[in-house]
Amino acid sequence: MHSLRRLTERLAHTLALVGFAGLLILASLVVADILSRALFDFPLKGVNDVSAVVMAVVVSACIPNALLTKQNISIEVLGQTLGGRARHALDLFASLAVLLFFVLLTGQFVPYAASITASGEETWVLKWPVGPWWWVATACFAAAVLTQAMVVLTDMGRLLGFDSGTPTPPKAEV
Repeated sequence: MHSLRRLTERLAHTLALVGFAGLLILASLVVADILSRALFDFPLKGVNDVSAVVMAVVVSACIPNALLTKQNISIEVLGQTLGGRARHALDLFASLAVLLFFVLLTGQFVPYAASITASGEETWVLKWPVGPWWWVATACFAAAVLTQAMVVLTDMGRLLGFDSGTPTPPKAEV
């Protein structure tokens, strides 16, 4: 279980790095386009095309890491008030709800990517096929499902008295 968690963490972190690298490249292209327009009155062709296809991948690549580190929005007032096992139970419920959401979302991305691929849609200027980019975004969402499943298992372990795959030591009775 511990090695599966490490593999999931490595996948999520790698995807986040790929996403941020893509964002950096996209930002650099936009800056170059702006400078080229301002200094030489010559826009770079295809920057909008690149932006249109890369942005879906950039965003979806960052989601698994955000889920793994629980950077999603949550309201913890009730859990903090109740404390202990009730808080762990609420965390597990929330993690299960997020998992269900991403399973359903990924399930919608698959036919969408398939239809875009089948239609042969291309970007306007560069004539890049759009379908493969949506398949990459779909794969990132599938990685998000895997990552969130690991979060569910971790939350379940906490509820059952385990922490990060290792049992909580029994309390000494006096």
